[in-house]
Amino acid sequence: MDEFNDVKMGIRKLNIALAVFGVGNDGADEDSYAYSFNDNGGFIGVFDGYGEMDLTPYESLDNRTGGYIASRLAAESTVKMFKNGNFTFSEMDSIKLSSDLKKYIEKMKKIFGRGDGRFLLPTTASIVACDYSKQDNILFEYLWAGNSRGYLLDKNGLCQITEDDLVESIDEISQETPRVINLINGETDFKINIKTVKTDSPSIAVTATDGAYNAFSTPMEFEYALLFTLNKSKSIAQWENLLQRLIGEFAQDDFTLMLSAFGFEDFKDVKAYFFERTKYMYNQYIEPINLARESNSISEIDEMWDKYKEEYYR
Repeated sequence: MDEFNDVKMGIRKLNIALAVFGVGNDGADEDSYAYSFNDNGGFIGVFDGYGEMDLTPYESLDNRTGGYIASRLAAESTVKMFKNGNFTFSEMDSIKLSSDLKKYIEKMKKIFGRGDGRFLLPTTASIVACDYSKQDNILFEYLWAGNSRGYLLDKNGLCQITEDDLVESIDEISQETPRVINLINGETDFKINIKTVKTDSPSIAVTATDGAYNAFSTPMEFEYALLFTLNKSKSIAQWENLLQRLIGEFAQDDFTLMLSAFGFEDFKDVKAYFFERTKYMYNQYIEPINLARESNSISEIDEMWDKYKEEYYR
């Protein structure tokens, strides 16, 4: 994507925004993403269309599945809301975005709906809006539905801010397949969850579909993938390329990940800031996880996860 230098002068400024994405084995291409920034703030967002819930092709839309269409409608609706100045960093953003999505889907239903009247269009959403208009802090607003996730990566590591909308909770490192609820769609009610985070430290906002974070067996390895590729890169473009290749090597599904970095001087400053964290993650988690797998010691990995999640769910 782009390097945004000095969008807003002062302690807070947007330095980097990038996106990585790939198509799963079935070639459905049902993920989408969107972003927009101005002098005072912006947003990044990812959307994962659930084609398995709406497989019938829509002839009037190039025979695309409902999942493909839904993720793109949600992305477009979010861009419109931001450009219309409707992100207020209050509970109203959740209500407004839900309302806009429902209206937009209804509009598309009238234009492109099939003869049987069904127009499900199911998709997840994970959006991180940011307000960097203040000199001494930055405000993040996380908006989501389903199991696409929003994170904050700072000096204490990766923290999952969003909470997956699931039928029942499952352990993060189990092999269970979650049953996702609260999808954006055109036939049942849904809500957009919201949570705000304020920080005065350099930080990276991350948002990802399940194809991206599930490419790695544990959240520790997901964080290390972000840091390892950053550490190995000499430029933003190379970081983007390495991260896309690494996730693509392990992903079993469509994947999309976006991130934006704030409060750094330049790319070298980002690398320097996370250098010690990268070494820490390798020594404390990655190398021990590899050794535990070689000896088939699942309990050791469970113990490492118990330690890691104290900061991951802070």
